[in-house]
Amino acid sequence: MNNTRQITNSVEKTLLLCFLVVGFISCSGDLPVDTRGELAAEQFYSSVADIESGTLGVYSVMADRLFANSENYCHFWAADDRTAATGSNKTFYLEYDQMQPLATNPWQTNGWNQLWEIIGAANTFLDNEEQMRSFVQGADVELLERSLGEVHYLRGLIYFELVRTWGTVPLITSQRDVTGQEPLATFEEIYALIIEDLEFAKSHLGPAPVNGIYRATRWMAQSLLANVYLTTAGFPLKKTENYALAAAEAKNVIDNGPFELEEELSGIMGTQATSLSDNGNTEAIIAFPANIGLDGWNAGNFQAESILFGDKWVEIAFYNNFPDGYRKDFTFDISDTGQILYSIEKFGEQDFGNVNKDINYLRYSELLLIYAEAQIRATGNNSDPNALNALNAVRNRAGLASVASATWEDIVWEKAWELAGEWTRWYDIVRTETLDEVNAMRDPYDNDLTPLSSNPAITEAFPWCPIPSNDVAANPNLIK
Repeated sequence: MNNTRQITNSVEKTLLLCFLVVGFISCSGDLPVDTRGELAAEQFYSSVADIESGTLGVYSVMADRLFANSENYCHFWAADDRTAATGSNKTFYLEYDQMQPLATNPWQTNGWNQLWEIIGAANTFLDNEEQMRSFVQGADVELLERSLGEVHYLRGLIYFELVRTWGTVPLITSQRDVTGQEPLATFEEIYALIIEDLEFAKSHLGPAPVNGIYRATRWMAQSLLANVYLTTAGFPLKKTENYALAAAEAKNVIDNGPFELEEELSGIMGTQATSLSDNGNTEAIIAFPANIGLDGWNAGNFQAESILFGDKWVEIAFYNNFPDGYRKDFTFDISDTGQILYSIEKFGEQDFGNVNKDINYLRYSELLLIYAEAQIRATGNNSDPNALNALNAVRNRAGLASVASATWEDIVWEKAWELAGEWTRWYDIVRTETLDEVNAMRDPYDNDLTPLSSNPAITEAFPWCPIPSNDVAANPNLIK
């Protein structure tokens, strides 16, 4: 299958890219440029310097383009907070807007391939753990343990992206003996690996990043784990006992981590000068840098690309239901022709690959809402004071009054408004099984602009993107 070829061929590419990405991830930038990217992995992992370089190599595909281009995230247009304009070159977004994506969608295929490249790079690193342990000693043991924690974290994050987007996928945990005919794993198997990876990362990473502000930390792993537990408590696994686990992980970060809400909404997305919490943005938990010199269009910030061309709009019903006030004014702009757009103030203005704000993957406000929802679901108490404290902190910063009780549905909607246009809305619709509900709320204007398919491929019961057709042709085991 093509994804196996991607992850197999990515080894040499990754080892080469790891030297190119040093300036992006590493503060010191003092790792030497080398030609060892041409070596096989078993030859490469032979020194302590190779451990750090190999770790950077796993980050390299994300640094290269994955989170920098909205083309890799067509499925976000299936949610109710974005719609793509007809008559533009956004046909591949429209497929999802209309719930009829094709398995030949090239933009979505790009994202699929790049995710598997990261899986391959992570597995290659972890395949060489025994070899690396054979030569480390003293203080270098700590470096190896931290690197293993980072790579487990990255693999867990990427499998989380894969399973939430495509549903069941192959579960490849080693590059050894990959055949290209791997079967689909179950949801239970995939999420078990994600949780195992993040638990490992949580126990092996420290509270502060090492050798670069974007490097993984214990707080990143634990916050992501809280989101994973929240997701597994909903569709499709419905392990409702995991709501309590999600609440516990989130609460630990809330009580002990370095994060707090930015006082003003203007600070929530960070800038090139104030990125993660260690560098001036107290709200950013997981983020990726926006200003990367890349190849042509594969550059910038996928969130900010809503701004540049003005052809990615906001659905009317979502805008109309959005509570009036400070946050609504901050989040949206109205074009000269009356179209509702996401604001430059929130996302930053992109100029062909240069944008002035980070790509935020998980903010502290989201963690507060993860906790609030999980706590109310776990306790069954809509007036749980700890949950309401978290919810009201977000509402008050948005200029809204505190509430004395809230349902989990209230919190999911609060999250939709707080994180409008970011990463979360589609995944929340999937796990809460509310696709039919939000589609029923569509405004007639949006129904005319992008009418839903009469025979949708994406439904509330099957909300998964199609696995790329070339991969399915090469490996019939991928047929669902």
